[in-house]
Amino acid sequence: MLKITGVPGLQRTRPKRSSLERSWTPSSRILASMDERNVMTWKAPCLVCGKMNKDGRGIFCHNFFTNKSSFPLCRAAYCGGCYRAYEDFPFPIQKTLEEEEEEENGFVTEETRKGRFLSARDGDHIMGCPFECDLCQFRNVAHRDVMWEDPDDIYMLACIRRASLDAMWSREKDTVEGNAYRMRLDLKKAMARFAIAALLPKLGNPEMEDKVGMGIALITLEASLRPGRHTNHLQWESMRKTATWFKHAWEAITGNEDGGSVYASDNKTMYATDCPTRGMWYKSFLLGAKKRMGMIRKQDEALTLAQLMVFLEVVEEEWSRASERKELKSLEEVAAFVCIGYCVSLRGEEVPLTSIKGLLELWKETLEHETPHIMLPLRGKFKGEDNFKWHLIPIADNTRSNIPTRRWVSRLLIRRCVEEGQREGPLFAKADGTPASLGMYDPTFRRLLEKAKEAHPRAFSVKTMVEDYSLRRSLRRGSTTEAQNNEVPEATIELVNRWRKREKAKGAEPGLPFST
Repeated sequence: MLKITGVPGLQRTRPKRSSLERSWTPSSRILASMDERNVMTWKAPCLVCGKMNKDGRGIFCHNFFTNKSSFPLCRAAYCGGCYRAYEDFPFPIQKTLEEEEEEENGFVTEETRKGRFLSARDGDHIMGCPFECDLCQFRNVAHRDVMWEDPDDIYMLACIRRASLDAMWSREKDTVEGNAYRMRLDLKKAMARFAIAALLPKLGNPEMEDKVGMGIALITLEASLRPGRHTNHLQWESMRKTATWFKHAWEAITGNEDGGSVYASDNKTMYATDCPTRGMWYKSFLLGAKKRMGMIRKQDEALTLAQLMVFLEVVEEEWSRASERKELKSLEEVAAFVCIGYCVSLRGEEVPLTSIKGLLELWKETLEHETPHIMLPLRGKFKGEDNFKWHLIPIADNTRSNIPTRRWVSRLLIRRCVEEGQREGPLFAKADGTPASLGMYDPTFRRLLEKAKEAHPRAFSVKTMVEDYSLRRSLRRGSTTEAQNNEVPEATIELVNRWRKREKAKGAEPGLPFST
């Protein structure tokens, strides 16, 4: 369990019964002045500081007027600033503005970031997200009351508080407070003048039932505390995968029995579902968690043209001295992989889809063409496609950069066809014949790149770290940067980098940017 002290803005205590369970009983006069359907009339002292919340200010549990099972009325209310996260149970909160993506409402400065994600705001209970206090949510999930001496129950209460705050922070402070102020302004005189019996639905959840997905939100938060690859916790992109397995399990168990087709078009059908992770509250929780945690991206360094050429020079030297077939093949695979990925700006996982059969069928024709080129055939099922398909991408033999693509592809093709007797299947393959993974080549790629850096230090910046390069994206990023430096039209770059989008358009013009 994480333990961090001295974090500004966090509540310095762990969950206590006195700050979660009501001890206030309203007088008959106060009860008579309140209307359960009009939150503007609700009144209650804050469970933390004792200040009276009224006239639509503060935050109230939705069960303020509703008995949950056999438990007494909740009557929980807080000042917005008193409903805070706990210091003894901290979850990762971004520390710099650079970790946060652009906010939905205007520009956020370092000054306005102070206190973000640490407490609620007045009106959070009625401005978008269903809110039940920590005690009610515990009962919803556990189907029992809190055991106040049990540390696991105390930890669960702290996690419930964090999940509720994340859901609230899916909306910015100005949005919540602005809408709450407008609600108070509109209703103050209007409700006294007009005989409107029930403007809003009655609040409250009388059953001990988790209707919003708090249970899976707690599991998601706990998963987020596992160590990540680049930080001491999981990144948001990894954390949110918890919701994916839950959705699949939910639908497998229920058979989506309550779901019917509500919309259908030629390409997509949408269904109704009662899975909690598809509901509004859980979506708000995920968005709030994303804002709180931030996004720490570690991008692959772009491989420049100069670095590519000295890399290939080093590979050529090793290949000319090598004698063992295994070593020769390893060098041919890495060099061909790099040439292909760089020349057509492919993602690392796309290069291994190169087909031997397609290369053989088109090799002679493309070599004898008036503009000699390699027609790169990729065979596979890509994201968004239902079946295996061919994708053909040309690579010119003669380029201004003199990248020897045909030389390295030819060497590897000869080895695969002549020595290994393969006439079909992937050009880059594992021992069992299935497409290789880029992870098979990354270590060799980095070793040779380190050697190229030592032999040609001027091609690399002083602070260049070879471990920042990977076949996953370094080739694509380097290719795109080189095209931009040579003033290649943006529309052409988009066409090359988004070749799948053009083919999926099936004859229509895809949504690529206009060129001027």
